Amino acid sequence: MTKIAAMVGTPDLSQDTLAVYCGDLGRAFSRLASLGYDGVELMARDPLLLNGAAIRRMLEENNLQLVGLCTGHVYAEDGLGLVGPDAEVCMRAMTRLKAFVDFAAAHFEAGILVNIGRSRGPGIPNEPMATLGEMTSAFRELAEYAAPRGVKLVLEPINALQSSSIHTTQEGIGMVGRVNHPNFGLMLDVYHMNIEDVDIYASFREAGQMCWLVHLADNNRRWPGSAHLDFTRITNAMQEIGYKGFASLEILPWPDPDTAARSAIGFLRRFFPRE
Repeated sequence: MTKIAAMVGTPDLSQDTLAVYCGDLGRAFSRLASLGYDGVELMARDPLLLNGAAIRRMLEENNLQLVGLCTGHVYAEDGLGLVGPDAEVCMRAMTRLKAFVDFAAAHFEAGILVNIGRSRGPGIPNEPMATLGEMTSAFRELAEYAAPRGVKLVLEPINALQSSSIHTTQEGIGMVGRVNHPNFGLMLDVYHMNIEDVDIYASFREAGQMCWLVHLADNNRRWPGSAHLDFTRITNAMQEIGYKGFASLEILPWPDPDTAARSAIGFLRRFFPRE
């Protein structure tokens, strides 16, 4: 049974993010629980600045599951990426992402997903094949580090306006094949799929069991049901591949956080009812 989660921004962020709530985790978790959410994702910048024990306690108090940790602000705020022209920056990015793995392993149950989106870095200028080779090596190193710690990695294809590489679901599938590690899968975001993929629904079927997490937003990056993506067909495609993971919201808090959270789950429960 697919459950519903929402992105929450952690207090270490200094920039706005795509999250329903940000900052006050206790209030965020309480609001989401009261609306009937099953879990949360956390968008964070530096896990060393977070109190993992306190976060776990707040999740337990609200009967919420931590789905995963998103790392986009590692690049957005600190400019750290696994592959790029500056070797020292790449080394610092690897250290930071391993800290995400350690944080998940130390404070939460096995199976937490760590997302690799923009934190993969800008790549090597004008050398796409070298970029893919370096990313393959970096992803495999992270996967080998995370596996014995009970943490999984998910690669997110991102549209070309926000990332220099791995834009389509098919490119993501290709990279998962290159890394070839049982601890390394895909996170598919329908917002990016709508921009880059020829056929969103065929992409889900092609990804199949490689898809470990799905991000939902409408084509305007607002709550699902606010614009014109066909969520009946999207959720049918998810069911066709036997998807059992979370449907997680990465959306703008429009027109305000409470309205966005309430509208989103009200719409999505049509497709993912609670037992």
